[in-house]
Amino acid sequence: MVIFSMDKNEFSKYQVDQKTRLGINMENLARTLGRIRGKEKMLMKFDGKGRLHVLFSGDKNKRSFSLPTIDVAPGPSKDLQIDYTATIKIKGGTFKEILKDVALVSPHVLLVADENRFRVEANGDGGEVQIDYDKGEVQVELKRTTSAVFSQEYLDDIVKGCDDDTEVTINLGAPSPSDKRPKPLRVQYAFGNASFTYYLAPRIETD
Repeated sequence: MVIFSMDKNEFSKYQVDQKTRLGINMENLARTLGRIRGKEKMLMKFDGKGRLHVLFSGDKNKRSFSLPTIDVAPGPSKDLQIDYTATIKIKGGTFKEILKDVALVSPHVLLVADENRFRVEANGDGGEVQIDYDKGEVQVELKRTTSAVFSQEYLDDIVKGCDDDTEVTINLGAPSPSDKRPKPLRVQYAFGNASFTYYLAPRIETD
């Protein structure tokens, strides 16, 4: 699950008469937004009839696109309520380099937070890698030692858009007496005055 938030003041104009849910095909939207040129301005408008209109306007021309909205299943309207047991704060560039090291040996990565350090491990056909960060270089807040395995590829996609100097907050949740499974990972970072929150399910071994 991904949550993106941007304050209305970040727009030159923002008019919403009532709260509205829009389902949009992200590939189509991304391709359309990729066509904006130079200093063009962009206007996005929902017509209330199943179409999102995207208008690019420059000094000499205007280009308009019309994208159909789609039905989407209702999802959580707020962050998932998870009792996280470990919080790691690390620079985006540092975490990206960790994932590059992991990619050399395995598609999966073990993240471990304990009292003295943040540890990353991976092993596979390509070999093994272990990376340790002591407290100080990486901030670790801990209720108890917590670890879980996640997809290296998904984590790489999550932090790809993060600036190297931006602080990334990673939350890990240990299994509880009522639920022995590892909890979803939460990754949060700011992008300008906007913010991203990602939830990623852990890799669970099955018999």
